[in-house]
Amino acid sequence: MLLIVFLPLCMLTFSAMCSSCNDWLDVEPTTEMDREDLFKDEAGFADAISGVYTIMSKDALYGKNMTWYLLEMMGGGGYAGSGLNSYIEQYYFHPNTPYSYFQNYQINYIDPIWKNAYNAIANINSILACIDEKKNVFTGDDYSIIKGEALGLRAFLHFDLMRLYTDAISSDDYSNTKVYMPYVSSLTSDVYALAPAEFIAQAILKDLNEAKELLKKDPMLTGSAPSPYVCDEVSGLLTLRNQYGIKDWHNRRLHFNYYAAVATMARLYLWTGDKEQALQCAKEIIDAPADKFPWVNTDLIANVTSASNTVARDRSFCTEHIMALNVIDLEDRIDGILQEKQKTFQSTNQMLGMNTNYLFDNATRDADPRYTYLRYVYSDFFHISTKYYQDDDSQNQYFPWAVKRIPLIKLAEMFYIAAECEPNIDQAVEYLETVRRHRGMAPYPLTVSSREELQQEIENEYRKEFVSEGQLFYYHKRLNQSFTNAGFQGSYEITPEVFTMPRPDDEDTYGGRTLN
Repeated sequence: MLLIVFLPLCMLTFSAMCSSCNDWLDVEPTTEMDREDLFKDEAGFADAISGVYTIMSKDALYGKNMTWYLLEMMGGGGYAGSGLNSYIEQYYFHPNTPYSYFQNYQINYIDPIWKNAYNAIANINSILACIDEKKNVFTGDDYSIIKGEALGLRAFLHFDLMRLYTDAISSDDYSNTKVYMPYVSSLTSDVYALAPAEFIAQAILKDLNEAKELLKKDPMLTGSAPSPYVCDEVSGLLTLRNQYGIKDWHNRRLHFNYYAAVATMARLYLWTGDKEQALQCAKEIIDAPADKFPWVNTDLIANVTSASNTVARDRSFCTEHIMALNVIDLEDRIDGILQEKQKTFQSTNQMLGMNTNYLFDNATRDADPRYTYLRYVYSDFFHISTKYYQDDDSQNQYFPWAVKRIPLIKLAEMFYIAAECEPNIDQAVEYLETVRRHRGMAPYPLTVSSREELQQEIENEYRKEFVSEGQLFYYHKRLNQSFTNAGFQGSYEITPEVFTMPRPDDEDTYGGRTLN
């Protein structure tokens, strides 16, 4: 069961992080002795946090399926071009569909999300079980930062599990007494009980509040130079870094930072229907100093060149990332699916198209850099997102800070949350227009006269902004709304009864749990 295997799993996952752990990994895991060896100094805690991000970067989680692949198809933003993967977009993996293939897709796609996310949570709990008694090994503010980061990651992972495996509050299936998943907050051999969604939300918020308080020491908030234990050094030409506002703490965007805690709170409050608190959190980020989240320079989205080199594009708008993952082998992950490099589309049989007509308005899309520069025309009817293409920067000096990143939370989402929660409709529209002006839409101002029209414009922005990021699925699920997916095999309606993922069968078969 989940927690019985947590200790061996959390030891094994550190093997991908660093060579300094190799001697320790040769020792048979024996709980306290192993943790004592790993957490003997500050570097060990930094390595352990890196191990959590390694798990999060797996294909089963944010390195593929929870961002640009599975969730993208589930939300209607993308569709498989050929092969049996076309079934994914038709929800063949879910038992509430009329199809008979769901079990294979549940095992291959849905169950691994649950198992890997809880594995990452186990690693986090291992860190938190030791960090207070080892406070003396830290220098400066690193204790507060690393502990805050760990608590925030535990909340962040539980929240995404909640968004997948519990019913949305707006769903007819939702109940205050229905239990869905455990909130695992410590290392123990006991099996955590399944909990109602409201309990899970409260536990997430508790961790986020504590993380936020600890992360008031975060270099990304204070503007101070980070220590090497909480942030890798930013590389690239200093003149270009200064020109495009890349600060020394820029790589704190690759960690759960202070602003990630606030942004996750905004998401959580919106999910639970507390629009007043959601707006307050979103506005804290919107009102942050301009150097925290500079809007992307449109020149960097286009194919910028120098006299001697083709410069890497900022395809994912890196300075707008509140939190992102550094995926070193991202080019290999998308090969044969979003791009042809070593693998061809035909050989993988998995090519993933953009649902372009669903995402962009024909009348305005040519002015939008998200359409103009982030799209590959494979054929007249099949376009592919290029958001994660890795452009040539052979000397690794021009824009290395903009590549190999998958955004998990972005600035634009805070403006969309504010627009949805702001009671004054004119101010709400202005939040949308702020993003649109930075996306080439200034010549096409919105005309909105009702909340219904406003909500439709918010949805339109979600479609365009979050291509290959998976967030459109959460939008549809939160509002419990059907949508039509015009996929490769034709158009069909996706309905809310397939939005909640089934937890792995083993959780109930071997956990001694009563199904609910």
